[in-house]
Amino acid sequence: MKNVIRHRGVIAIICTFVICVPSVVFAQLRAEAAPQKASLQPQQPGGFLSNRLGAYLTIEGVLYDGNGKVESNSLVVDMVNGKRLEKSVLILVRNVRLSVKERCTFKGYELGEMIGSPPALREAAEEQSVKYEERSSAVWRWRPYFVVLIAAKPDGLVIQTK
Repeated sequence: MKNVIRHRGVIAIICTFVICVPSVVFAQLRAEAAPQKASLQPQQPGGFLSNRLGAYLTIEGVLYDGNGKVESNSLVVDMVNGKRLEKSVLILVRNVRLSVKERCTFKGYELGEMIGSPPALREAAEEQSVKYEERSSAVWRWRPYFVVLIAAKPDGLVIQTK
């Protein structure tokens, strides 16, 4: 009698497994295949220093003094919120004139903008058979920058306000 009960228990477990697992897998596949509803909220781009634009950050670094197509007043950031980055990040600082060869510590937030000429300008010109003249040498892209609220180091840096 005990063997019959034990066999019925094993059979019940096997039946449950055979019925439930395919149902769960099928439901998951159906959910993945279902079209996703478009969000009415625009997607917010991220920054170099944080995934969330506007987050209060403490950054440390030095003025970039190398060659290449880099805007003046760009900071080579190697620490964010007291943590050393694996790889330094280059970011434009908008409202403080950086000191040469001095380590800077700023508190503020990351913001950004689109730079360059949008592809729509070229497409509209082609549609109208008008010669298109590139208005910007920058590639159309998102460019984060840093807004300083507190210039902690070095002393004497002035925060410019609009």
